[in-house]
Amino acid sequence: MTSTLFGPIDAVLDEKSMLKHPFYQDWNEGKLSREALKQYACQYHHFVSGFARVISAVHSNTPDPVVRQELLESLREEEEGPENHPALWRRFARALGATDEEIASTVPLPTTAALVSTMQDDARNGSFQEGIATIYAYESQVPGVSRTKIDGLARFYDISDEKDIEFFTVHEEIDTRHAKSERELLASITTPDMESRVQQAASRTANALWGFLDGVHENYVVKSAA
Repeated sequence: MTSTLFGPIDAVLDEKSMLKHPFYQDWNEGKLSREALKQYACQYHHFVSGFARVISAVHSNTPDPVVRQELLESLREEEEGPENHPALWRRFARALGATDEEIASTVPLPTTAALVSTMQDDARNGSFQEGIATIYAYESQVPGVSRTKIDGLARFYDISDEKDIEFFTVHEEIDTRHAKSERELLASITTPDMESRVQQAASRTANALWGFLDGVHENYVVKSAA
């Protein structure tokens, strides 16, 4: 069951890998302006600030107490204390020159809103297996993305202060652990009749993440260069 479950998931995550997107490739080559990075950070804050609610919704829909405990630990890591993950992201955005007012007042692009709504819809209205697949499709990509962002920020944008990049260093570590756990959970809780729905949930998230980057690239790179 595992091979038939993960074959299509792995394929779409490879095809729609965020690291392959032109926006991230430009970032890793130092081709983005700081203004484009700042606008990206303000847009992405909409996602980061809402991600805990995705986990919370899946937690609420999960009947298995052991699985709920794992999700609760992830939720705690996202939201607990003054060093919660949205706060770490805002610190990064400020390092790019964004003010708290700019971050709070940025209107989400349609593709940003679509990413948030896609993940929240699957988390709230799908099965808990679909919800975990939604989370996995994001968190499985984060360690690699975080590492390349850290490298690119230091090399091309003179951003290397450990506090400014803490969002990425934290997620490089914890999402390696989260993704491993989520993959193991999906292998154990996904019945054959659920496989297609779980695969589709992962695909929707992968495509929504790619679409988010499309929107950022079009609005803050392509249009700015025209």
